[in-house]
Amino acid sequence: MENFYEKINEECGVRLPFSNEQDWEICAGDPNHTSGYIAFYNKYSDDMDIWQKYLAANLIVQGIEDLMEQNEDQNVIDALWSETQKILLKDNHRHTIFSWSCVEQEPEDSWLITPRMRELL
Repeated sequence: MENFYEKINEECGVRLPFSNEQDWEICAGDPNHTSGYIAFYNKYSDDMDIWQKYLAANLIVQGIEDLMEQNEDQNVIDALWSETQKILLKDNHRHTIFSWSCVEQEPEDSWLITPRMRELL
């Protein structure tokens, strides 16, 4: 997809990356817009390349993690996770699943979303 960053900025309000920024997909999002990120992914997945899918998927996962940290309504989190799980499996996001699974750490020493990710291994 041409202009991925501009498109997600326009449609979802995700800020553009800074020059030489690392971890944009972790830092740029607003967890309250996670459902919009999922809709964006589903709408444009056929147009995105592998790297863009990686960025968008991690933006979504980080949004859910942030909502879990904020003790958001569990029904909201479950609904978002249901859609995210489909994305991760459909497009074979092995690296994202593995990274967020923290396989060499105890669950209490990892992300709140880690147990859900481990179910996908």
